[in-house]
Amino acid sequence: MYVYAGNDHIAAVTDKIDADIHNHLMLQISISFHDEFNISVAEKQFACKGIIISSNTNHTFYSNQDAQIFFLIDNTSVIEEQLNQKYLRGQSYYVFDDESINLIRCLLLQYYPILDKENYLTFYTLLLQVLQISTDVNTAMDERITSLLSLITTCTNPEHNLEVMAKSVFLSQSRLSHLFRKETGMRLSSYIVLHKLQKAMFYIFSGKSITEAANMAGFDSSSHFAAVCKKTLGMSARELSEDSVFLKVTTY
Repeated sequence: MYVYAGNDHIAAVTDKIDADIHNHLMLQISISFHDEFNISVAEKQFACKGIIISSNTNHTFYSNQDAQIFFLIDNTSVIEEQLNQKYLRGQSYYVFDDESINLIRCLLLQYYPILDKENYLTFYTLLLQVLQISTDVNTAMDERITSLLSLITTCTNPEHNLEVMAKSVFLSQSRLSHLFRKETGMRLSSYIVLHKLQKAMFYIFSGKSITEAANMAGFDSSSHFAAVCKKTLGMSARELSEDSVFLKVTTY
């Protein structure tokens, strides 16, 4: 399994997705490399080549041993908002048409295996263009948010206290939360959860035990990390760590 940890999403390529009923806190995009996969969602069972599933929607997934690429996108991000407006439109899922699937598979054939950050970001940008999702970002980001992002990214302390963060950039907690959403397109609380999850994944792939990784990343316990991992990704920490390659592809 290849795992990619971005600013507002986590992506993975695997042929091991066989999941009983579960849901995610994040919107999911799944696309097969070759064949159809079997899925059950919104009390319907069918086979398809690619699908978008809204956050907190129960579903089962069976890959039929075909490689898949899937994206879990933070449900407070501007990317998720656009996907909801363009495709889901209040529905729990959307099945991609063959034209979109063929375009995405061409990108996969061109870039896979993706082994470095630059190629991943190029692939991800092109994918969003195929889906007609805007990739415009706020290049003139507020200096206070830039400073905070740098602080979070380079932190070695497992504690992530919002009050301390707000004081570090001379803002109230409510003002910081509002400004962060405006500048990055996602909630600060969601970003911190993703940050902690990515840190734990990095520690696991660096050889730490699940318990050590959970503590070092700021989770209350290994069971807390396991619960967040399962709820966010739909797979256990142990499943995630087996035979996986981890690549951090954040841009801030």
